[in-house]
Amino acid sequence: MRAAILVGLLVLAWSPVALAGDCQYWNRLAPADRISDVEGMINGHLESNTSRKYTSENKVMIRGCLRRFIPQIVEQIDQACADRPGASDDYVDDIFDKYLLSCI
Repeated sequence: MRAAILVGLLVLAWSPVALAGDCQYWNRLAPADRISDVEGMINGHLESNTSRKYTSENKVMIRGCLRRFIPQIVEQIDQACADRPGASDDYVDDIFDKYLLSCI
């Protein structure tokens, strides 16, 4: 099980399309748009090739779990981007990925 999760994370990490913008992009967003952006990250992941392995029932559970964490995800990205305003989209994606792992 852990090996499958690690492989999934590696595929996600090496995906050619990032799920989030970098910190410069994030810092330009209004607070309400940040919530929307995290929703976009959730949708982007669940619609990606990586998530094809999940059943629709699993996707509903994963989506629900991630939605419960939206305030914490936004807060952590806010703090991370305040600390490193020039950080890349991979930096923001790593924060999202921690929550994703807890929901899989």
